[in-house]
Amino acid sequence: MSTFIARRLLWSIPTLLGVTMLTFLLIHIAPGGPALALAGQRATPAQIAAVTHALGLDRPLYVQYARWLGALLHGDLGFSYVQQSPVALLVAQRLPQTLLLMGSALLASVLLAVPLGVYQAYRRNTAFDRVASVFVFLSWSMPTFWFGTILIAIFAVTLRWFPVGGLQTIDTTAFDWPTRIAHLVMPAATLAIVSVAGWSRYIRGSMIEQLREDYTRTAVAKGLSTRRVLFRHTLRNALIPFITLLGATVPALFGGAIITEQIFAYPGMGQLFWQSAIDRDYPTLLGMTVLTGALVVLGNLFADVMYAVVDPRVRYD
Repeated sequence: MSTFIARRLLWSIPTLLGVTMLTFLLIHIAPGGPALALAGQRATPAQIAAVTHALGLDRPLYVQYARWLGALLHGDLGFSYVQQSPVALLVAQRLPQTLLLMGSALLASVLLAVPLGVYQAYRRNTAFDRVASVFVFLSWSMPTFWFGTILIAIFAVTLRWFPVGGLQTIDTTAFDWPTRIAHLVMPAATLAIVSVAGWSRYIRGSMIEQLREDYTRTAVAKGLSTRRVLFRHTLRNALIPFITLLGATVPALFGGAIITEQIFAYPGMGQLFWQSAIDRDYPTLLGMTVLTGALVVLGNLFADVMYAVVDPRVRYD
């Protein structure tokens, strides 16, 4: 297993290199630029040219990319033009909040989607299955920004069960978990609702296939309880294709976090990415893209490792 993990990590290097090259090219050929953002909309061409030269943006793209990549290999993600701060420091301040949000949404999605999908498969074509399917399709079709706004209107404004947004109460400075969880509930629910909808349908379909297999009929014929058949035999095999979907969820969650963090004023990576895109803060965008690409690689590696955990027949020699 260790050899397989090391091999996969080595193969991820060309992937990450391709991500950095493509992102660097797309960002630098986009209209506008950081020089215009820093100099101001009323700046003269001479002022914009001076800022461009000071930032080194008038050099050839391959020279800029080589300098940036060399700094990246030494652990330097760059320096933010707009916020006048190292990108690594900005990311270090925001990344834990986004990881907490994404982890909470991922955990809630799994805890809700797996039992729902299993029970729908067991009670397929019944009234419960039809009602749950309607709920799932409605959840899947709801835009993230719309669902988040509805949660704020109901649970924050009308019922006042949860705070509207932010990370902690304005008039407090001390850290406490109850306050942090209260601010986390609605953003995590907004991120999780779409995943629950998609995953439960995926698990339902996979479970229906496994319930038709001979080994399931044999387990039922032996007199095993329904719970044991579903969760000890059938579910384990049904989760194997689901693991692939789970490993590919990281970029989708991060993409959803960009909108969700804006809606709830949640100070995470998504909010930083959004603001950096508006300010044309190239180094911050590039640094965050590299980190996101690394998370995707780690997510796929996690999925491959989980294959061997769930299915004993899978071995990486």
